[in-house]
Amino acid sequence: MVREQKMLRIIQIVFVVFGALQFLNVHFIPSNVPTGTLTLFQGLVVVIAVSDNVIGILLQRILVKGPGRISAVGKAATLAQRWLIANVVRLAFSLSTSLFGLVLHMTGSPNWLAQALIGLGILFMVVVGPGKPPAEQVSSSPY
Repeated sequence: MVREQKMLRIIQIVFVVFGALQFLNVHFIPSNVPTGTLTLFQGLVVVIAVSDNVIGILLQRILVKGPGRISAVGKAATLAQRWLIANVVRLAFSLSTSLFGLVLHMTGSPNWLAQALIGLGILFMVVVGPGKPPAEQVSSSPY
Protein backbone atom coordinates (compact mmCIF):
# COMPACT_ATOMS: atom_id res chain seq x y z
CA MET A 1 0.00 0.00 0.00
CA VAL A 2 2.92 2.33 0.53
CA ARG A 3 3.64 2.20 -3.20
CA GLU A 4 0.13 3.41 -4.05
CA GLN A 5 0.33 6.21 -1.47
CA LYS A 6 3.63 7.45 -2.90
CA MET A 7 2.25 7.25 -6.43
CA LEU A 8 -0.84 9.21 -5.43
CA ARG A 9 1.28 11.87 -3.72
CA ILE A 10 3.41 12.31 -6.86
CA ILE A 11 0.28 12.59 -9.03
CA GLN A 12 -1.19 15.13 -6.61
CA ILE A 13 1.97 17.25 -6.69
CA VAL A 14 2.04 17.21 -10.51
CA PHE A 15 -1.63 18.21 -10.70
CA VAL A 16 -1.18 21.05 -8.20
CA VAL A 17 1.87 22.36 -10.09
CA PHE A 18 -0.13 22.23 -13.34
CA GLY A 19 -2.94 24.17 -11.66
CA ALA A 20 -0.45 26.74 -10.38
CA LEU A 21 0.91 27.16 -13.91
CA GLN A 22 -2.63 27.81 -15.12
CA PHE A 23 -3.04 30.44 -12.40
CA LEU A 24 0.19 32.12 -13.52
CA ASN A 25 -0.98 31.95 -17.13
CA VAL A 26 -4.19 33.79 -16.27
CA HIS A 27 -2.36 36.28 -14.06
CA PHE A 28 0.46 37.23 -16.42
CA ILE A 29 -0.83 36.57 -19.96
CA PRO A 30 -3.73 38.83 -20.92
CA SER A 31 -6.65 37.50 -22.91
CA ASN A 32 -7.12 38.88 -26.43
CA VAL A 33 -10.88 38.88 -25.94
CA PRO A 34 -12.13 42.08 -24.31
CA THR A 35 -13.33 41.49 -20.78
CA GLY A 36 -16.76 42.66 -19.91
CA THR A 37 -19.78 41.52 -18.04
CA LEU A 38 -20.53 37.91 -17.30
CA THR A 39 -22.36 36.21 -20.17
CA LEU A 40 -24.72 33.24 -20.05
CA PHE A 41 -22.01 30.96 -21.46
CA GLN A 42 -19.55 32.00 -18.78
CA GLY A 43 -22.19 31.49 -16.10
CA LEU A 44 -22.83 27.97 -17.38
CA VAL A 45 -19.10 27.25 -17.34
CA VAL A 46 -18.94 28.32 -13.68
CA VAL A 47 -21.89 26.09 -12.77
CA ILE A 48 -20.38 23.12 -14.62
CA ALA A 49 -16.97 23.69 -13.02
CA VAL A 50 -18.33 23.86 -9.48
CA SER A 51 -20.51 20.79 -10.01
CA ASP A 52 -17.44 19.05 -11.42
CA ASN A 53 -15.79 19.14 -8.00
CA VAL A 54 -18.87 17.69 -6.33
CA ILE A 55 -19.10 14.92 -8.92
CA GLY A 56 -15.41 14.11 -8.41
CA ILE A 57 -15.85 13.68 -4.66
CA LEU A 58 -19.00 11.58 -5.06
CA LEU A 59 -17.38 9.44 -7.74
CA GLN A 60 -14.39 8.86 -5.48
CA ARG A 61 -16.68 7.45 -2.77
CA ILE A 62 -18.61 5.33 -5.27
CA LEU A 63 -15.45 3.83 -6.77
CA VAL A 64 -13.91 3.00 -3.40
CA LYS A 65 -16.99 1.52 -1.76
CA GLY A 66 -19.01 0.30 -4.70
CA PRO A 67 -19.21 -3.30 -5.87
CA GLY A 68 -18.10 -4.47 -9.26
CA ARG A 69 -14.95 -4.44 -11.26
CA ILE A 70 -12.81 -1.52 -12.29
CA SER A 71 -9.99 -3.36 -14.01
CA ALA A 72 -10.51 -4.00 -17.72
CA VAL A 73 -8.09 -6.93 -17.75
CA GLY A 74 -10.80 -9.36 -16.70
CA LYS A 75 -9.96 -9.74 -13.04
CA ALA A 76 -11.35 -7.72 -10.18
CA ALA A 77 -9.27 -4.80 -8.99
CA THR A 78 -7.73 -5.02 -5.55
CA LEU A 79 -8.83 -2.63 -2.84
CA ALA A 80 -5.57 -0.70 -3.16
CA GLN A 81 -6.08 -0.33 -6.91
CA ARG A 82 -9.66 0.85 -6.40
CA TRP A 83 -8.47 3.38 -3.80
CA LEU A 84 -5.77 4.70 -6.14
CA ILE A 85 -8.09 4.91 -9.16
CA ALA A 86 -10.78 6.69 -7.15
CA ASN A 87 -8.33 9.30 -5.91
CA VAL A 88 -6.83 9.89 -9.35
CA VAL A 89 -10.36 10.43 -10.68
CA ARG A 90 -11.02 12.95 -7.88
CA LEU A 91 -7.80 14.80 -8.71
CA ALA A 92 -8.67 14.80 -12.41
CA PHE A 93 -12.09 16.32 -11.74
CA SER A 94 -10.46 19.01 -9.58
CA LEU A 95 -7.93 19.71 -12.32
CA SER A 96 -10.75 20.07 -14.83
CA THR A 97 -12.21 22.80 -12.62
CA SER A 98 -8.94 24.66 -13.04
CA LEU A 99 -9.10 24.10 -16.78
CA PHE A 100 -12.59 25.62 -16.80
CA GLY A 101 -11.01 28.69 -15.20
CA LEU A 102 -8.58 28.85 -18.10
CA VAL A 103 -11.51 28.57 -20.53
CA LEU A 104 -13.16 31.50 -18.79
CA HIS A 105 -9.99 33.53 -19.16
CA MET A 106 -9.81 32.78 -22.88
CA THR A 107 -13.46 33.71 -23.42
CA GLY A 108 -13.03 37.15 -21.89
CA SER A 109 -14.49 36.74 -18.43
CA PRO A 110 -13.16 38.87 -15.59
CA ASN A 111 -9.76 37.73 -14.34
CA TRP A 112 -10.97 37.42 -10.76
CA LEU A 113 -13.52 34.81 -11.83
CA ALA A 114 -11.02 32.75 -13.81
CA GLN A 115 -8.52 32.93 -10.95
CA ALA A 116 -11.23 31.95 -8.46
CA LEU A 117 -12.07 28.79 -10.42
CA ILE A 118 -8.43 27.85 -10.78
CA GLY A 119 -7.93 28.47 -7.07
CA LEU A 120 -11.00 26.37 -6.26
CA GLY A 121 -9.60 23.48 -8.28
CA ILE A 122 -6.22 23.72 -6.55
CA LEU A 123 -7.92 24.03 -3.17
CA PHE A 124 -9.92 20.85 -3.75
CA MET A 125 -6.76 19.03 -4.88
CA VAL A 126 -4.96 19.98 -1.68
CA VAL A 127 -7.69 20.04 0.97
CA VAL A 128 -9.90 17.07 0.06
CA GLY A 129 -7.89 14.14 1.30
CA PRO A 130 -7.57 10.73 -0.26
CA GLY A 131 -9.27 9.02 2.65
CA LYS A 132 -7.99 6.13 4.65
CA PRO A 133 -6.27 3.55 2.48
CA PRO A 134 -7.77 0.08 2.68
CA ALA A 135 -6.09 -2.48 4.86
CA GLU A 136 -4.40 -5.28 3.03
CA GLN A 137 -6.46 -8.43 3.26
CA VAL A 138 -4.57 -11.64 3.79
CA SER A 139 -6.11 -14.53 1.94
CA SER A 140 -5.96 -18.03 3.32
CA SER A 141 -6.16 -19.45 -0.20
CA PRO A 142 -2.86 -20.62 -1.71
CA TYR A 143 -3.99 -19.37 -5.13
